[in-house]
Amino acid sequence: MHTLLGLSWGEWASITTIVVFMGGMISLLFKYIVFGSFQEDIKDLNKNFKTLNDNLREIRISISELDKRVDEHDRRLDRHHERIKDLHNKIWKGDN
Repeated sequence: MHTLLGLSWGEWASITTIVVFMGGMISLLFKYIVFGSFQEDIKDLNKNFKTLNDNLREIRISISELDKRVDEHDRRLDRHHERIKDLHNKIWKGDN
């Protein structure tokens, strides 16, 4: 009457305790041994992403500054081109 599958309730409680304890131990082993190494890798990966984002931000700033310089050089080149064209026109008009 106080048995299940031929085992007493006390034996079932002992088996359940052992299974829960072993499950907890396996869980801890996975957490600290298997996933512990991944946690360091994930921290390194996050650090690398932060560094990469910082570098990309600096690159964007550099590109923006270079765009401004290129625009200024383009304007100066246009002015020089116009001056050369004016000088060329003056020279050719002077020959006629």
